[in-house]
Amino acid sequence: LTGNMGRKGGNYNAESMLGLDTSLGGLEKRGDQIILSAAGADPRFAQWREDGFTDEMILYEYMHEAFARGDIMPTSLMYYIHGGLLEQSEKYNSWDPYLKRPVGEYVREAFARGWQFMVPGPDKEPRVLFAMGGNFLKRARSTNTLLQHFLPKLRLMVTIDWRWSSTALYSDIVLPACSWYERHSLFVMGMPAAPFVHLIDRASQPLYGSKSEWEMFVLLARKMEERAGERGMISYVDGKGVERRIGGLEEKITFGGLYAEDDEEGLARDAFLNASNVEPMDWEEFKERGIAHFTGVGTGMRSIGAACDIEPGQPVIPLTWHTEKKQPYPTLTRRIQFYLDQELFMELGEHLPVHKDPPRAGGDYPLQISGGHARWSIHTAWIDDSLLMQLQRGEPVAFMSLEDARAREVQDGDTVELFNDVGSFRIQAIVSPAVRPGQVIIYHAWENYQFEEWQHFKSVMASPLNPVELAGDYFHIRPITMSNYPGFSDRGTRVEARRVAG
Repeated sequence: LTGNMGRKGGNYNAESMLGLDTSLGGLEKRGDQIILSAAGADPRFAQWREDGFTDEMILYEYMHEAFARGDIMPTSLMYYIHGGLLEQSEKYNSWDPYLKRPVGEYVREAFARGWQFMVPGPDKEPRVLFAMGGNFLKRARSTNTLLQHFLPKLRLMVTIDWRWSSTALYSDIVLPACSWYERHSLFVMGMPAAPFVHLIDRASQPLYGSKSEWEMFVLLARKMEERAGERGMISYVDGKGVERRIGGLEEKITFGGLYAEDDEEGLARDAFLNASNVEPMDWEEFKERGIAHFTGVGTGMRSIGAACDIEPGQPVIPLTWHTEKKQPYPTLTRRIQFYLDQELFMELGEHLPVHKDPPRAGGDYPLQISGGHARWSIHTAWIDDSLLMQLQRGEPVAFMSLEDARAREVQDGDTVELFNDVGSFRIQAIVSPAVRPGQVIIYHAWENYQFEEWQHFKSVMASPLNPVELAGDYFHIRPITMSNYPGFSDRGTRVEARRVAG
């Protein structure tokens, strides 16, 4: 409406990404290969084109179908259903005065009507979890609730990590991964502010028994084939009821032996050379430079939504395909759409943009938690490093206002207990005039084991569900990667604070 889209300095920027649009045998296909395959094999393709579908819309159709098949799963719904968060939300339904029905009723309706999907479904319990590339028992909200309800359902939890994270410490098996510069790899996700693919090159050999994830995967596949043969197992039925053969598993993963377990450089090399949206150069030149500029968003599902051309050396300006080339937006109306006449949006009064006061998540308490990213760590990677901890107070801290501290007889450096209906934890208080009354600031990244009795500050974060996040069956409001399914919230969690004596 105001002309702020599709021009320099005027765009909205959220979690925007640029992905390497590449292909590696059966592991990954470029977006243009998917479109070409659809044109030749999918009977719906001609009708989609007749209906004005762009490549972006067609790719989103396939992504949505991947959710429906259970190939991709939103972890938030797994935690709500299998981790006890839904029961917690139902117990405290009064937190959100805007709800028209119990929150559990919305969730059950979303599954019954095929708006949302989850594996395993609500009628089956998770049994085995592989945790890699994350630290969910530190990251997920309502930590204690997950520990009480989710972990007991698992028969086996395996974590792949290069350090003893909170999740690793709760795991049955930890597979030690080598760190970034003990392997060959690519950092393939760029952003419009830094539109580059980065080389991750091996500077030293992996320490001790640590291995790259690629080597782990190949060795695990080999061992699974071996053990299956010893037990006389030829096939198995997966969670979706499909019978799959175990024989040849390693052969499939390595593309017929093209990439051995110690050849992650070959894997990274071919991923780079097969990409369609990065400046062309040979592998040795890329290794020398260490960086290559994106030349387009490609037709990969991760970044096609940026909808723009990229010129190296110039700012990336999203949405110019719509504003300049007049391509339709991937919405129901083919325009930027504010009015949403989907059932849940209508029921909850959010069919047009509207302000609602945040729910009293955690209970009716006077203080609200906010925060940001840690200053001395990249997420949890260095949060317990002894040298970096000397730059701060060496333990988790919460910033309180002068007014709130005086009212509770809290001095700078005191230990305080923050609590609400969900849980409690203890933390050192920093009293600061820069904090407004009613606010408590806690920066992220602290590990569970850095708190007394491992009571993490996310233990109090109720993360209530807004039912509009369950909406579906409305063209552009259907679950796809990183969009259109419930997320977690922590800002605005209500707590009270009291000084801990001694």
